Amino acid sequence: MENKDISQIALEKIKESGIKPISKSVFNTKKIFFWFLVGFSVVVGAISFSVTLFILCNNDWYLYGRYGLGFIFKTLPYFWVVCLLILALLGEFYYRKTPLGYRHRMVTTIAFYIVATVVFGSILHMIGMSEKVEKSLFENVSVYRGVMFDKNDVWFHPEEGLLSGEIISVGRDTVELIDFNGNIWAINMKNTLVSKRAKIEVGEIIKIIGDNDKDDIFMANEIRPWIGGRINQNCCTVR
Repeated sequence: MENKDISQIALEKIKESGIKPISKSVFNTKKIFFWFLVGFSVVVGAISFSVTLFILCNNDWYLYGRYGLGFIFKTLPYFWVVCLLILALLGEFYYRKTPLGYRHRMVTTIAFYIVATVVFGSILHMIGMSEKVEKSLFENVSVYRGVMFDKNDVWFHPEEGLLSGEIISVGRDTVELIDFNGNIWAINMKNTLVSKRAKIEVGEIIKIIGDNDKDDIFMANEIRPWIGGRINQNCCTVR
């Protein structure tokens, strides 16, 4: 048998298999495309983490004593957590397709991805991007409202001192509010703590803690914006 070197054997196998070499332009295009997908997954992952952080920081933690441990699990942002997990796997998958993909183990790649999304996501949260994304999705995407925790259910118990809805008129010491069931309420705002993030303007959605004095009249103790708005030193009192 004639001796053949490895290169000759490889060439014969390539010819037999009908394999054609990929042009340099196609190779570079694929390389750029997969790096783009890696970057895209990191950016979207960072946004997902920032919104998760925003929801957790602005969740209605003060209601847990009233509604119990089940309320905690009900209000966690599962949608965004699932998005983070999927994006982490996609980012790792796309990285494997790049020229450097063979150099690192899956655990290392995912760990780097998590660190990157946490860092960039935290920055997005600090500059206010997470609030804008959450508010825009909630107001404009009905599917998003369907998969997220329904705060309407918690914040419409006037008999327990919880009320929410959209402001339809503003007076000196009162506002009129239409709740999510279409009922109109007169809100007494004397000696009311108002979060500085809560806008007392027509069209704004607010959350109110107070007392249902009588039919359709609500004595407000605290007013908060629909998203977030913990009462702290950054509040004012309406007298």
